[in-house]
Amino acid sequence: MRKSIISFCVVTLVLECTQAAFNCSAPPNFNNFDINTCCRTPELDMGDVPQKCDKYVSGLKSANSKYPSYAHLCYPDCIYRETGAMVNGKINMSRVKQYLEQHVHRRDQDIVTHIVHSFEACLGNVKSHMKSSNIESYKVLPHGCSPFAGIIYSCVNAETFLKCPPKMWKNERPCNLAKEFAEQCNPLPHVPLPSS
Repeated sequence: MRKSIISFCVVTLVLECTQAAFNCSAPPNFNNFDINTCCRTPELDMGDVPQKCDKYVSGLKSANSKYPSYAHLCYPDCIYRETGAMVNGKINMSRVKQYLEQHVHRRDQDIVTHIVHSFEACLGNVKSHMKSSNIESYKVLPHGCSPFAGIIYSCVNAETFLKCPPKMWKNERPCNLAKEFAEQCNPLPHVPLPSS
């Protein structure tokens, strides 16, 4: 009897410690749960930069005025240029770190190192892909922005989600499930990369 109880406890412990294996082509159903609430967004004072970039993106020619074409790529490009994080198509990590340290609210400073590490991981991964594909730089889109900024932006958001500091993480089942799914099914760089 005692042996079977110990065996049951060991099996239960192993099962609890093992991550669920996901079918990566079928994400879990979150029933309209907003995954964006899992890692609290830090308070960031960007001044008038978002308004400038909204105006810029809104001015791009598009077949659909409600959703300007290339907005998902041109908005990050604008944000990085306006904050000095990107100069001549290259991310300046010392400027990224400086900007975050100066503009993230004091109570949220814990996340700055996580975001900086996310930038470094994403840049390293994307640059490695570019080098192995013999790509010096991604082609500039017809609207004048490069997909590079959008790729880095999306990757940094996903990587920061995975590395969110405990005090900013909502430790609830849907959030933990989303993180486990992303860890298994959405590896760096977390976004598809162009082949040219």
